[in-house]
Amino acid sequence: MSSPASTPAPAPSQVYGITPMRPETAYVFDSEPPTRVNSPAPSSPTSLRKSPVSSCNLSLSGATPVPSRPLSMIDSFESLEGPTRVGSPEGSIYGEKTLSKGGAFDKLGEEVDQLERCGDEEKGLEGAGAVTTETTPAEIAQDDFPEGGTRAYLALLGSTLVLLCTFGLSNSYGVFLQHYKQHQLKDYTNSDISWIGSLHLFLTFSSAFYSGILFDKGWFRYQLAIGSVGWLVGIFALSFAKTYWQILLCQSVCMGLSLGLMFSPCLSILGTYFRRKRAFVVGVAASGTAVGAVIFPVLLGQLFEKRGFPTAIRAAGFLMLALLLVANLTIRPRKVLTRSATDLDSVPKPPLKTVLLRIVRDPAAWIVMLGVFGVYTSCFIPLFYIVSFARQYSSNAALATYSLSIINALAFFSRIGSGLIADRCGVFNTAIPLAIAVGVLTFGMIGATSTAGLAIFMVLFGIAQGGWISVSAALFMSLTNDVNELGLRSGIGFFFVALATLIGSPIAGALLVATNGSYVAALCFGGSMAVAGVVLLCFGRRYQVRRKSSQRV
Repeated sequence: MSSPASTPAPAPSQVYGITPMRPETAYVFDSEPPTRVNSPAPSSPTSLRKSPVSSCNLSLSGATPVPSRPLSMIDSFESLEGPTRVGSPEGSIYGEKTLSKGGAFDKLGEEVDQLERCGDEEKGLEGAGAVTTETTPAEIAQDDFPEGGTRAYLALLGSTLVLLCTFGLSNSYGVFLQHYKQHQLKDYTNSDISWIGSLHLFLTFSSAFYSGILFDKGWFRYQLAIGSVGWLVGIFALSFAKTYWQILLCQSVCMGLSLGLMFSPCLSILGTYFRRKRAFVVGVAASGTAVGAVIFPVLLGQLFEKRGFPTAIRAAGFLMLALLLVANLTIRPRKVLTRSATDLDSVPKPPLKTVLLRIVRDPAAWIVMLGVFGVYTSCFIPLFYIVSFARQYSSNAALATYSLSIINALAFFSRIGSGLIADRCGVFNTAIPLAIAVGVLTFGMIGATSTAGLAIFMVLFGIAQGGWISVSAALFMSLTNDVNELGLRSGIGFFFVALATLIGSPIAGALLVATNGSYVAALCFGGSMAVAGVVLLCFGRRYQVRRKSSQRV
C-alpha cells in the first residue's frame, strides 16, 4: 500500500459512493472486488482508530479489520488466552494472519460511522494500532462463575468436611461446659468456664479478617494445610490438659486461631465457583457444622462417662484427622479471571488500602455488620447453656443429654433450606425473618421450663439459628459484585461476629451468677440484642434495595 504522502486520498466517488466524514481524515482501500466484513457481535464491538492523512493508512481485508502496521507489544505474544478454566475467553483475535491487499466495500456506512466515533486525533500514531475486543461487565459476571463442575462440587465437599470437624465441635461446647463444671474446673464459675468457649470463637472469627486478606492474595492452600495441622495439634494437646490455663491455651488459643485461618476461606472459595447458587452452596457447607454438632455431643457425652476425657478427645481427634485429610485433597483454589485479563484497556487491580477504604466508607456495610453483631450475641447464649438449662428444668435426663444434638439436627435441614430460599427471595429477605425468630425464641426460652415446652423450643430454635448462621455469611458477600473482595468483606464481617461471641456468653454467665442461677436476665439480654440487630438489618436492606432498584435483595 502506498503511503499518504505519495498517493492522495481518493475522492468520495471513487470509494463506491461513500462520502467522506471529515476533510482531514481519509480511509484508503484498494480497488479489488467488494468483500464484505463480518460485523462483530454487539456485545464485543471491534474498534479501529483513525489516522490523519499524513499518517499511515489502513488496509481492510477478510473478516477482521486489522492495522496495516505491526502491532506494538501485542504481536509479541502468540495469543492472549486467559487461565484454563470454565468461562475463559477465546484466544486473541490477533493471530499471525497476513493481510492480502484489497478490500473495497459496497456497504460501509455503519463501519465508517463506528470508525469515526472511535477515532482519536490527539493521539495520532500512538493509538493507530489499537484494535480491542471489549467485554461488558455482564459478560464478565456470567463467565467468571462456572456454577458447577467436578472441581466446584469437590470444593463444596471439602468445605463441608472442614466445617463438620471444626465448627461442629465448637457448637458442642455445651457438653464441654457441663463436663468441666463437674470435673476439671468444678471450682470455677459458669462465667469463668464460658470464657474458654467465648475466647475460642472470638479468636476464630477475629482472625478471619487476616485470613480473608491472605485468601484474596492466593494463599488458600497454605491456609488450609496450616490450619488443619494447628487444629489437630490443639485437639490432641487438649486430651492431656488438666488445669484451667492448659485448657484455655489448647481449646481457645491454638484451636481458635487454627480454625480462623481456614474457615472463612473455605466459605469464600465457594463464592468463586458459584454466583446464582451462592447462598445455597454456602448453606450446604454450613450444614456440615450441624452434622458435626450432632455427632460430637453424642460421641463425647458417651465416651466422657465410659472411657474418660482423654480417650474421648483422642477418638474425636482421629476422626478429624481422616476428614481433614480428605478436605485438603479435594479443595482446589480457582484462579478468577479479573477484568484486567479480559479488557486490554482496563486498570490494574486496586491495592488493599483502596479496597479497605471503599468498604469502610460504605454505610450499608457498617449497618449490616452491626446488625449481625446483635443477632449473634443472642444466638450463642442458648447454645452454650441449653444442657445445664435442660438438666435444671426437665425431668427427662435423655432430653438434657441430647439437647444439643436435637438442635443441630434440625439446623442441618434449615441451613440447606434457607440457602434455597435466599437464592430465590434474596439474602436479606431470608435473613431478617430468621433473625426475628432467634430473638423471639431467646425470650421464649424463659418459659420453656417443662419437658414438652423445652422439646418444642429445641425444635424451633434449631431451625431458626441454623438458618440464620447459614445465611449470615452470604449477607457479607451480597454487598459486593467483585469476587476479589469476597475474602476481605467476609473477614471484616466475621470480626464483628467474633466480638459478639466474646461478650455474649460471659455476660450471660455473669448475669446467672448475679441472679443466683436464674436464666431470666441472661435470656432477656440476649433477646434484646437480637431485636436491636434486626432493626439494623432492616436499615441495611433498605440501602441494598436502593442500590439494586429491586425488592429481591
